[in-house]
Amino acid sequence: MFERILCGVDGSAHALRAAETASALAARFGGRLTFLTVAKELQPSENVKRFLALEHLSGEPQYVLDEYTEAIIGKAKDVAEAAGLRGVRAEVRTGNPARSIVEYAERHKVDCIVLGSRGIGDIGGVLLGSVSFKVASLAKCTVVTVKPHD
Repeated sequence: MFERILCGVDGSAHALRAAETASALAARFGGRLTFLTVAKELQPSENVKRFLALEHLSGEPQYVLDEYTEAIIGKAKDVAEAAGLRGVRAEVRTGNPARSIVEYAERHKVDCIVLGSRGIGDIGGVLLGSVSFKVASLAKCTVVTVKPHD
């Protein structure tokens, strides 16, 4: 059912909850899970390039993991490992989050996108529409929007 699962993570509590849900779906359906975070464009140092290679993180060479992005991916991978998953991928992109998520999903034939209902851009989401709403509107695959526990 869900062979390729993409989970957008941005460091918010909602994104961590989405990582839990995506990990559970991947475990339940035997799917491949990829975490995607959208970062600002920077020039990577040689140390960062080595880190990307060692951690099996992929993406265009100009994308860099700053400490915050490393922490986002690290927490998401910890959630997946706690769910018993191995071989989880992480991708870093730059640009508009909703557009980047949808483009990645289409390019990689993703079956399901999992997102938190709100991310770190709550004020912008109120004014312009949330990333999860935009992705649900634009994506051609199933989109699961995860709300936090109350």
